[in-house]
This record gives sequence, structure tokens and C-alpha cells, in this order.
Amino acid sequence: MIDRALTGVVIGMVCVVVAGCSTGSDEARIGAARVEPELIPRPVRHVGPVPVVIDAARPYHTSRGVVPRPAAPRRLPRAGTAQDGLQAEVETMLGDYLRDFNRHDTVAVASHWTEQGENLDLDTGETTAGRTAVREVFAALFDEDAAAAIDIDVQSVRPVRRDVAVVDGTSTVRFGDGARAGSRFSAVVVRQDGRWMLDSVRESADREASHDGRPLDQLAWLVGVWEDPRPGTSSSTRCFWSAGGAFLIRTHEVSGQAAAGEVAEGIPALLAETEVADREVTEIIGWDPDSHLFRSWVFTSAGRFAEGTWSRAGDDWRVRLEGRGADVGRACEWLVTRCGPDAVSVRGAREGLAADLVPVCDVVRVGH
Repeated sequence: MIDRALTGVVIGMVCVVVAGCSTGSDEARIGAARVEPELIPRPVRHVGPVPVVIDAARPYHTSRGVVPRPAAPRRLPRAGTAQDGLQAEVETMLGDYLRDFNRHDTVAVASHWTEQGENLDLDTGETTAGRTAVREVFAALFDEDAAAAIDIDVQSVRPVRRDVAVVDGTSTVRFGDGARAGSRFSAVVVRQDGRWMLDSVRESADREASHDGRPLDQLAWLVGVWEDPRPGTSSSTRCFWSAGGAFLIRTHEVSGQAAAGEVAEGIPALLAETEVADREVTEIIGWDPDSHLFRSWVFTSAGRFAEGTWSRAGDDWRVRLEGRGADVGRACEWLVTRCGPDAVSVRGAREGLAADLVPVCDVVRVGH
């Protein structure tokens, strides 16, 4: 978790020690002879760390160039309503861990680990053991990248006993150059001296949540030729990389007419159809490293243009466009959802500014 902190960290966690013992009968028969209970060997009690299934950490990331400003701290998403005080206490500790990481407080971050705390990267086998080693790893990260920030999504907190719990979740570390490293983790936390601490973490890379310095790769699935499958309208989109791969360029062609109302459970809305303005549209999408935003610019064959932003919301992308020139003061937005490798769902208003810009309709891939 810590090594991945620099690449996709989480939280440190605990080495759970569980005593396992088996049960058996106090009597055994050998032929007809009775063996006294005192003579029966007792099962051996084994002590060792509980294996936690998760990937390992990688060598940490170092930024390139000067980082303009630290990323805004993020809050720990709740795992749900705590069932008892133990869960609430563990979630509070993890929230404090996230806060201290985003403040780049090395001493405070390390204090959330036990003295023997250990992080294992299951991808590489790399282990960071001990609070001092943890502190050194984070100190190196914060020194190299002044904008590093972490998100933590706790999926479950499972009590083992009153002073031990297992935490499962994901974490994402965002770096100043736009790179992002995600990991899935399973960790054991223990209560020591009246406070919860991290003692053992097992983590592995979350490939879908990571990218190496090219944030725009998150939208690479847009590349290809797409068409609106609805009858009565013709809308096609072609998306390709610009020379050098710094931008995604989408060209849209729209003609025909479409229903003004939405379709509910396969039943067409009982509203009159509205004419769709025939148009050709050029859209450029890029990553703005200064504002840490996906930005877009739209130009139509009718001379209209707009600027927008793309922001990720789980599996969806929220697109908002604001008119420029004669359309200043007008805006529109919609939600874009990838539905498998060859289908995209688009939901939002189709009238107003949207009727003159990028087509708002579901599309399917017809070519690459």
C-alpha cells in the first residue's frame, strides 16, 4: 500500500495473528485397549499472519517537471452505515489516513502503521516492512511529487475479533503529471494502545484505474466509426488520434429527424417529431495539465462553436458544453456510458444548444 502509494497506494494494514486449533475426541481405541485422555497428543497451535489476497506494490512513481499546485484533498468514501462502533472507528482511522496523506504529513501517515507494519506488492513481491521504512517511502514520494493525492474506496470492514478487522477496497494515487495508479487491497488492522492501526497490506495493481502519464487514454475506447441505429435519422461519428496523440478528434455528420421525447421501456414517446438540423461537427478532446481537466472544443459547419469539459463519474462520463460567440450564456450537458466494446449510450437534452452541436443519441461501432 505504501509502495503503491507512490503508484497506487492504499492504506497500511495489520498482521493478523490467528491461533488455529483442531478438535478431536478425547478417546481413541487401538483394538480393544482404552487410551487415557492424558496420553493423547494435543493439537499443535500454529501462529502466523493471515494470508490476504491482493496484489503487490510497485516501485514508486517519480514526477517529471514542476508541479503547478497540489491536488485538492479527497474524502474517504463510506463503506456504508457502520453496524457497530468497531466499523465506525476503523472508517474514521482510514479517513484520518487519507487526510494526512493528502496533506503530505509524512510523520502522521507513518503513525497510522504499527511498528512492525508491512506492505506487500503481490505483482512484484516487493515488501516494505516497519514504520520507519514506511515513513521513508512516503517522504520520497512527497518530495518527488508535490501534487500527489490519494482516493480510498472502502468496500467492506469485517471484524475478526474486538481488536482485529479486515478491510477490503481500492485506492487511487493521482500524480502531478496526470498519471494515476490504482490498486486493489486487502488489509488487516489492529487496535493498539486504544487506537486502530494498519499492520499488514496485500495489494495488486488495478489496471483499469491506472494510466501512465496519458490521462486521455481513458477515452481511447471512443476511437472508431460509430452510427446511430435508430430509423428516420442519420448520425455518424468518426474518432481518431491527432498527430502525436495529444488530442482525440471526433467528426460528426447529422441529418434527418428524431423524436423529441425519450423512449421508456421500448415504447416511443407520444410527442411530435422535431427536425434535426443537418450539420457537420468537429470536436477536439484533450487533457489540460494545468487545470487537471478533460476539455473539449466543438465547431459546427454553421459557424457555431462551444467549449466543454468531460468528467468521469464511475462508469459514466459527464459532458458539459458552454456556447461561445452568438451562443454565449447557453449550455447543455449529457451523460456518456460505454455499454460493452461496441456500444455507447448517451442521455441528455436534445433540444436547445444540443440540437446545434454534437448529436445526443446512442451509437454502435461499425468500424475501427
